[in-house]
Amino acid sequence: MMKKFYFFWMALFAAYLVQPALAQEVKVKQVIVASGGNFSDPDDYVTLGTYNPEDSTTTQFGTIYTQSVQSAVVYDHFLYVAAQDSIVAYDIDSYQRVAAVAAAGVNRLAVTDEKVIASFWYPDTADFVRIYKRDDLSQLAVISEVSDEAAGIVVFQNMAYVAVPGGYGATTGKVAVINLDNNSFVLEMDLGEAGARINDLYLYQEIYKGDINPYLISVNKSEWGGTTGYVMKYNLSENSLETKMLNVNLGKGVGIEYENGGKLYAVINGGIGAISLQDLEVADTVVVQPMEMSIAAAAFDRVNKQFYVTVTDFYSQGAGYIFNESGDQLGAFEAGISAEALAIDYRNTSDVAEQVSSHNFVVYPNPAQEMVNVLNHDRVEIQEIVMTDLAGRIVKKVLNTQGVMRISIPVDDLNGGLYLLSVKTNSLVSTYKVIVK
Repeated sequence: MMKKFYFFWMALFAAYLVQPALAQEVKVKQVIVASGGNFSDPDDYVTLGTYNPEDSTTTQFGTIYTQSVQSAVVYDHFLYVAAQDSIVAYDIDSYQRVAAVAAAGVNRLAVTDEKVIASFWYPDTADFVRIYKRDDLSQLAVISEVSDEAAGIVVFQNMAYVAVPGGYGATTGKVAVINLDNNSFVLEMDLGEAGARINDLYLYQEIYKGDINPYLISVNKSEWGGTTGYVMKYNLSENSLETKMLNVNLGKGVGIEYENGGKLYAVINGGIGAISLQDLEVADTVVVQPMEMSIAAAAFDRVNKQFYVTVTDFYSQGAGYIFNESGDQLGAFEAGISAEALAIDYRNTSDVAEQVSSHNFVVYPNPAQEMVNVLNHDRVEIQEIVMTDLAGRIVKKVLNTQGVMRISIPVDDLNGGLYLLSVKTNSLVSTYKVIVK
């Protein structure tokens, strides 16, 4: 009797929880190009364009009536732009402006499901971090405790980490930590002289035997004309810091390659180079050769392993180029003058149910709070299970389950929201939408 009761409830449970596997792949729908125009012409305003990699066309879709652009971020089919005195949001399916707010001195942006976090610099002299509601850009909080001009931002486990390089001539740098649950200042980490000119921050997740160790990576630029710069690797689990001085002219960060041990791409000696995230040594000083004009912006396309690069003289001309990881030029795109912000719009190709799969995976519970399980009825060999956030960053990874019937993945350390869980076998990849509460 007990056995019949058990299997009745297991069958009912499975029937309730089974959801169709999604045959999804991530592709680049478009690349957003934000151009500041001719700095010497007060009537040459910020323009926004979209580059379509499928037909290699660029279409202008928006104008922001100000003089320069600092940052562009794509999040869940929406674009958020920091442009000198404004933060502006666009729906980049319809290309319609949906919200805007005055924000003189805005510098960089980070976006979560509910919030936009903005850093500020000159001409501001206070309130260097502010938090806005994502849907309408109404202001939620001012973080007045941040001590000086601020730059790059990353978010991990609902904590915002903000680079604080200070104003021109500052000799030290800091990282401010802000609790996004209650929009409160937590602390500032003083990085000393090696932290001077800290600019870009990245979250790097080192994967080892299925465990993820989160690191904060900083790019601390060289002084003007300098020959040394610093990168830092801060272990967020162990609160330990590794610092490396590089004997190169180090500029802005470009992006992270998560595979093969991890690489940080950055502007090095006027071109694009690579830094190993294992030992923080320069792995390649020239991935993309320096060009005649200065690099205004660069972004790494992690799906196609390509670089989108804009160059400019800031007053008369500019151009956009596409390179592969070997530094070969693959194409070009219209960029305008002073295109100082690029953003890549990653999309899932479809939500069409997988028609050829003979494997019966069940992902439960969904929504999940502490643990998400993958039930492998057929005990097929799973090569890997990967969870990514909506920005495409890997948050969980399990390797070689070797026919185990149930694989349990802890999710209590993740921010609440929507994630994609992909189960990869020798024959297919099945992807599920998972909500973490």
